[in-house]
Amino acid sequence: MLRIGTGIARGRRLKSVTGDIRPTGSRVRGSLFDILSARIVDSTVLDLCAGTGSLGIEALSRGARCCLFVDRDRRAVRSIKDNLALCGLRGSSRIWMTDAVRGLDHLANHACAVDIILADPPYGDPVAREIVRTVGERNVLAPGGLLVLEHRGDDQPESCGGLDLVRSRTFGDTALSFFQPVAADTVIHPEVLPIDLPPPSSRTRR
Repeated sequence: MLRIGTGIARGRRLKSVTGDIRPTGSRVRGSLFDILSARIVDSTVLDLCAGTGSLGIEALSRGARCCLFVDRDRRAVRSIKDNLALCGLRGSSRIWMTDAVRGLDHLANHACAVDIILADPPYGDPVAREIVRTVGERNVLAPGGLLVLEHRGDDQPESCGGLDLVRSRTFGDTALSFFQPVAADTVIHPEVLPIDLPPPSSRTRR
């Protein structure tokens, strides 16, 4: 059972998605947001491979200014919409039905950045490394921004051009890796994510 841990939506039960979508466990989610606590308030958040939307909704509950949810699975998109409505957080969120890398490219093409990217791709899926590579190569993180990647503990992603691996935490078979832009204070970044940014064209969705 998924519940929001803290904040304005504390205790709300979230709908799960049937099938192979794996939500982040409550222990991992709680530890993640304990680490991010000083960053969350008034931040702009991108929830990639969002599934049920539990990570982004937790961020909104804890004071994030807005969250963009990205998932290419239609069932996940329906679940995110339902869960946002259950928590009364639809007004501070947007949902794109597209794949993670295409969503990142769309943000970069529109000169938009976010403060925190929360990525929870399927374990063992090569999209995890594509996410790290794309965030490193495209100007998607705001100054001092952070990419958090959830992955299998024995499948540690490496740093890439533009990103440094600055922290890792392991919880049994699950691990969290934290990446920050290289020399972020010397890079000219785009404007932060506007909540009304149009989604990718339906012709590009997979």
